[in-house]
Formats: sequence, C-alpha cells, structure tokens
Amino acid sequence: MAGRESVVELTVERIKDFIKNGGVDDSGKLPNERELAQILEVSRSSIREALRILEAVGIIEIRPTKGSYVIKQESFVPSEFLNWFNRYQPEIFHLIEVRLAIEPIAAFLAAQRGTDEQIQKLEKCHNDFVQYIIEGNPLKITLGDEAFHDLIFEAAQNPLLQNLHNMTKMFLTDYRKKVFSIPKEAMKAVSQHDEILKYIREHNPDLAKDHMVQHLEISKSGLLDAVQKEGKETSPTSKRIG
Repeated sequence: MAGRESVVELTVERIKDFIKNGGVDDSGKLPNERELAQILEVSRSSIREALRILEAVGIIEIRPTKGSYVIKQESFVPSEFLNWFNRYQPEIFHLIEVRLAIEPIAAFLAAQRGTDEQIQKLEKCHNDFVQYIIEGNPLKITLGDEAFHDLIFEAAQNPLLQNLHNMTKMFLTDYRKKVFSIPKEAMKAVSQHDEILKYIREHNPDLAKDHMVQHLEISKSGLLDAVQKEGKETSPTSKRIG
C-alpha cells in the first residue's frame, strides 16, 4: 500500500510540474488519462487517483465527459477572501502554528545537509517562482512557492519531518492560493526566499532557520492585515461612513 501511495503522490507532483511548465493550452484542459499516462509513464489508475487529489485541493476541475481543466484563479475578491478566512479560521491558525514548528527546523537541517544538487534545484525553483510572478500567473505562483518549500524539506533529509510536512499539504495549497491572491504578497515572498536560499547555500543553519521564521511571520502578518483592512471596508459601519 505504501508503494502505491508513493506512486500516486509522485504522479500528483509530476502533474503539477506539467502545469507549471506550460503543459496545458489556453483553455486549461489537461491531456486525457491515457495521454497523461503515456507522457508521465505511469498507469492510468495512478493518473486517475492523482487527478482526484488535485481536484480535492482546488487545482483542477474534473468535468464529466469533457475532461480535466486547470482552475483559473481569479484576482483578489475581498468578500470571497473574508468568507474563506471566517469559515476556516481555526484551521488557518493551526496550519500556521505547525508551519512555524517544522519549517524553521527544515531550513536549519537543509543548511546543514543539503547537497550541491539539492541546492541547485532550490536555486532554479526560486528563479522559476520569480518568473511566474512576472508572468502574473496565480496558479503557477502557488505551485512555485509550494515547490520551493518542498525542496527545503527534501534537502533536510529527515523522512519523519517530511511526513509531517506532507500531512499539511492539502490544506496548504488552498492557503497559498488565498494568500497569494492578496496584492503584493507574492512579491514580498521573493526577497524572503532569496535570504533563506542564501543561508542554505552558505550552510549557515542558524540564519536559515531565523529567516524562515521571519518569512512565515511576515506571511501571517500579510494575511491578518488583509483581513483587518477588508473587514473594515465591508463592515456596515464603514459603508455608512462612505
């Protein structure tokens, strides 16, 4: 069973890479199951399960008889953002707490243990993330940020820590989509990623850890600032004043 789950998880990541690398046309339609199985060289059942996972986290939409389509993330919509925050507020803070517990440790270990090859992959991922921001593609930005943090856990070379991270990933995808819909939040992440990468490259675990903490705290502040700002602007009092 574990081997089967690993194949499906790998297939999920490879489909994400396929999307980031421009594997879909303007309509957002993915190749059908048979074609994807041939492209990725896995079974159709693995493709099918991977697509269901991607639909569950809001990356694709499976339309009966029509196929699978990448969901186009819309621009920041204050009412939808606030509805999401109010609905999932406890889970959002639980997620932030877990990230603050495990991601700084991952950055610390990555700076200690990361190989030259892993650091090169992290550098390429960071450059890709910047390019996605320039393109203004919200979904690629989300997946690019996810890939950057995934690679840090990979470089940490701690399977138990990796498993803890994997447990958060389904909710993290939706969290990232919402946070990066906030104007300028993606650009703020660039300099923070750059600092984390710098200290991992220099094999300075303490500073890599410290800058990861700063990154997560800044992201949290950006989220809460947006909630406060939009909450005031949409409150009955603010409407009367306007």
